[in-house]
Amino acid sequence: MMSVPLSLLIIIAATLLALAVAIAIAYWKFPLHLIYKSKVGYESMLDAVNDPLAVVTSDYIVKRANKAYISLVAGSFQSSIGQKCYQLLRGRSEPCTDCRMPHATTLRKQQIVDRSPHPSGKGTLRLSFSPYIPETETPGIRYVIEHIRDITVLEQLKTDLEEKNRTLATAMRNLKQAQRNIREDLRLARQIQEGILPKTAPDFPGISITIAYHPVADVGGDLYDFIPFSKEKLGVFIGDASGHGLAAALIGTISKMSLFNHSKHAIPPCEIISAVNRDLFSNIQTNHYLTCFLGIFDRLKHTFTYSRAGHPIPIVVRRDGSVHQLSSQGTFAGVIEDASYEEAVFSYQKGDRFFMFTDGIYEIQKEEEGHFGYDRFIKLLHDLHGIPFERIIPALEEHFSQYTYSDDYTLIVIEIKDNESTVLMPAPAEF
Repeated sequence: MMSVPLSLLIIIAATLLALAVAIAIAYWKFPLHLIYKSKVGYESMLDAVNDPLAVVTSDYIVKRANKAYISLVAGSFQSSIGQKCYQLLRGRSEPCTDCRMPHATTLRKQQIVDRSPHPSGKGTLRLSFSPYIPETETPGIRYVIEHIRDITVLEQLKTDLEEKNRTLATAMRNLKQAQRNIREDLRLARQIQEGILPKTAPDFPGISITIAYHPVADVGGDLYDFIPFSKEKLGVFIGDASGHGLAAALIGTISKMSLFNHSKHAIPPCEIISAVNRDLFSNIQTNHYLTCFLGIFDRLKHTFTYSRAGHPIPIVVRRDGSVHQLSSQGTFAGVIEDASYEEAVFSYQKGDRFFMFTDGIYEIQKEEEGHFGYDRFIKLLHDLHGIPFERIIPALEEHFSQYTYSDDYTLIVIEIKDNESTVLMPAPAEF
């Protein structure tokens, strides 16, 4: 067997040792398994993002891309990596006109393109360019992470929303104009309604009259009237149309016209109300109706003859404080064509106070007390019998100042005097 010289063995051993040291140094400085692991992890991280992502160099070369990006450019990893991004994305031979990548690399700050055309020609993209310099790359070579987001649906939603906002703005302008028209119509309706109500009570010997009238809306369903049949006879009418607003005002106006037509001559109150009932029944095709009360003072006989159509029962408070209800039978006007109305007579005397009202004056609320009601209202009128006549309505205003009204109200107060009359101007009361 040939022997190997010792010197050769030493040389071989030294060479192997130097190679091992070199490999160790290279592995320490460039750990290939870690680099491979980092590369695989980086690519997995890119693929985990649903939006298209690509790592692009400063000269527009695509170095990395996720599956979403490859799908967007309709290519493959082999054919896409190393290509110019503008060629892949849009088939251009030069950078896109709205590209912000050079600004991102120069300023080292993220740049955004809010709206960019979709490569397909239909839709909109949002592009962001974020500067990125890996530690393992050669110094001076800069990268940008290009993030592409398809905002076609969002843009469509925005467009739809803007269109709806324009439509809504137009509708609001039309609505405001309609409201202005309605307010003007209501103003005119109120003028008409106020025009058919007495401005003052008639000058009738032996009585004093004061009135409180207030609709809760621009127009209301309450109405009243005074009918001077002769120097000896004065009719007093009060009514309340069902509902509120224009519908109630219309019923009230028709009732007032009917009352005017049927009270040109002194006929019994029951006959006048029957005539009003027939007119309403014939002309009103809804469920609306009228409650009313009509009484006639006869100063020669000192009697008050009256009829009632479902209206709240008026009362008389005598000077001694005794209370008398002016009750008679009769249903709402406008409900039954041939309805009949009872007639009754009350003999009055000096000092008697007549109270005629609509239900809105006592259907009031206060949080700690609840509903006020008819009975409490009558008791209150009784408790006020000793105060001067001109103080009655102010006292009621003060008493009801903390209550909330939800309906129109009217109050007519009449006091029997001597042979001379005192007429007080009617004034709307804000209870």
